[in-house]
Amino acid sequence: MGFLTTITFHNDAADEIEKHPKQVAKIVSDAQSRRQIDQGRDYDPVGNHCNPVVIQKPRHADDHTLYLHAGNTVIDVCDVESDWGIDQFIHEMEYHLKRLKEIRRKKVIDD
Repeated sequence: MGFLTTITFHNDAADEIEKHPKQVAKIVSDAQSRRQIDQGRDYDPVGNHCNPVVIQKPRHADDHTLYLHAGNTVIDVCDVESDWGIDQFIHEMEYHLKRLKEIRRKKVIDD
């Protein structure tokens, strides 16, 4: 299997992304080859928007992880090191697990 690269586009930068397709294509290509991550960056500016694209490091397809979108941030659960980050992930995962169980329970009742 190969590698996967997760990229988040901020919708509020859609106009700049549309105006600069070659720049966006270069950002995506650089992300897939780890150029930004290897240079210590996890985003690149596009046009006059400073951070319209958040780049996660490429991962092997067998390397599982979860990403938390919270506000304008994207956090990789495998890279969390701070106590705050770990606590935030646990809190969010507990909330979403409870929600998924409720959806499953409703689906079983409806079926």
